[in-house]
Amino acid sequence: MSSMFCTTCGSLLIPKTTPYGKWMSCPNNHHQPELNQTSIALTSKNNQQAQRIEVTDDKNHLAVHSHLCTKCGYNKAELIEISCSYSDEDNCYRMKCGHCKHIDILEGKLR
Repeated sequence: MSSMFCTTCGSLLIPKTTPYGKWMSCPNNHHQPELNQTSIALTSKNNQQAQRIEVTDDKNHLAVHSHLCTKCGYNKAELIEISCSYSDEDNCYRMKCGHCKHIDILEGKLR
């Protein structure tokens, strides 16, 4: 366990932020040999191939929910959830038509 005082001048060590993290350092900039100030960097590579969702022939592949569009009558829609801004509000739910892209706003909670 390291001391709270500088080994060279005896001054009280103070917290200092460095590129390697937060360390206790001497206010007179004396080196503290017992402190390990090496950077530990963990890196990992994402080996999974990304999946693309392409819209072809005006078909929305995210429109999988049963909902009757009020504009064109198409029966599949994409569910869009917008989180609340304040804790006393409900989330806002919208259904985007898979055919004409018309958006219907749903009232109340979705079950």
